[in-house]
This record gives sequence, C-alpha cells and structure tokens, in this order.
Amino acid sequence: MASGTSKVHKTFKRSYREDYRRDLEVPGMGHHIFQAFKMIFENWKIFLPLLIIMVLAAVFLMGMVNESSFKDVAIDVFAIIIFLVIWLVTIFVLRHKMAGHKIGLRDALYNALTPLLSSLVVLVVAIIQSIPLMILVIAYSAALETHFLETPFYALMFFVFAGLMILLSMYLLTGTLMAFVAVSAPGLYPYEALKTANELMRGRKIRFALRIIALLVVLGVIWVIMIWPMAMWAAGTPVLSVCLTVVGCFSAMYMASYFYIYYRYMLKFDTKEEKNGQKRSRKKN
Repeated sequence: MASGTSKVHKTFKRSYREDYRRDLEVPGMGHHIFQAFKMIFENWKIFLPLLIIMVLAAVFLMGMVNESSFKDVAIDVFAIIIFLVIWLVTIFVLRHKMAGHKIGLRDALYNALTPLLSSLVVLVVAIIQSIPLMILVIAYSAALETHFLETPFYALMFFVFAGLMILLSMYLLTGTLMAFVAVSAPGLYPYEALKTANELMRGRKIRFALRIIALLVVLGVIWVIMIWPMAMWAAGTPVLSVCLTVVGCFSAMYMASYFYIYYRYMLKFDTKEEKNGQKRSRKKN
C-alpha cells in the first residue's frame, strides 16, 4: 500500500530520489518497545492462559518425541507450529482489541488459525530467502575446520563475505517478515500478502532493519535476565528446559505484538498520506 506521493520504482530504469523516497512518521523505538509490552500486559487475561497452554503443549510434544529416532526433526516441526499458533493468536487478539471488540481466548484459538497454511507458505519463502545465511553458516564451519581464519588476509575476506550475505538476507527478509503479519488478515492469500508487504516496505527497509535490531536487543536482555540465573541454579534439570520453553513462547508473543504494532503504524501513516493526497488533488481541480 503506497502513499499518495510515492511512485513505482522500475528495475533497469533510472529512478530519482523523489521517485522512490517513502516518508514514514512513526513513534520512536523506545515507545514502540514499550507499546508492545503494554499490549501484552494489558490483555494478560488472554495472553497468560495462552502462554500456559502453549508451554504445556510444547512440553507434552517434546516429551512425546524424546525417544524417537527422528527427534531433532520432530522438535523443529513442533517448534515451528507452536510459534505460528502463538503468532497468529496474538495478532488476532491485538487486531480485535485495537478495533474495540471484545474477544476471548477460546474465540481467538478457534478463529485465528485459519491462515495457518498461508503462513507456512510465507515461511517457505522466508527459508528460501535465508539461503545466504545458511551458506554463511556452512562456510564459517568449514573455515574453522580448515583454520582458514587464522590468516589475517583470508579473515578479512571472510568478514566482507559474511557482511554481504547478512545484508542480502536482511534485504530479502524485511518484506517477508512483514508478510507474516499481512497474511494473518482474513481472506488474504500468501502471494497477495507478500506483494502487499513488499509494497508497504518499499523505501523503508533500512528503518525496519533498525527496528529488528532493537527487537533482537530487547529479546537478548529478556533471555539473559530470565535464563542466566536459572542456568546457574538448575543447569541440566527439567526445570531449566521448562523455563526455556516459557521464555521462548513469551518471545514469540512479544515478536508478534512488536511487528503488528509497526504494521499498524505504517498502515495508519499511508492511509493519512493517501487522504492528504486526495485532498490536494481536489483543491487543484
């Protein structure tokens, strides 16, 4: 959804700055971070039971596959499903709460999971776009085994290569990450969600990348505060595993809230810009 003053950028044709610049007036990072926490804690009567249900489901599923020969694959699949359920339910609840509707956890669980298949399609796209990062991980492992990084010149080359791979993946993933929010809307197909999200992010990817870095910092602080004392006290016990699951589920909930709020910021600004553009057009005519 482009603003009223933006123009479409065409590949292989010269574009001037005024053609692709996308203004965006949104609250600062501090307000954004606080707002995501506020939305969760203000609706704790829904999100606390959701957190408990997801943690119990995760513990049960992980325990069920503990003796399976496909343990690692099964755990990854269950983790993805649990993450998507938390993601979709959280966004569903926030969407209705921000619209002033009354919503309960039961209604959210029954109705929020409709776009689950569409979300999986978007996830596949995200995995494909993460191939540069996968290549980087493989290259780093090979470099360690062959002592490639011990030579300063080769280490510098690898550093440049790593930077390029990270930048490429971040550039590709910014629109797709926002598509995870867009695809949660009722009746929106994966292709439409990807197209809408990429158009919404056009000219704004650097701003969004900074917001992602801020999110990672916040999550890192949460994990250190919650897990480090527990790791010192209950290392190697089931208690630590449960704590990791709790913090992991809360992190998924916070990420959904954080991204959805930013999505609303952009939609609100673009809608305002479109109305202003229409008013200016009417005045000229």
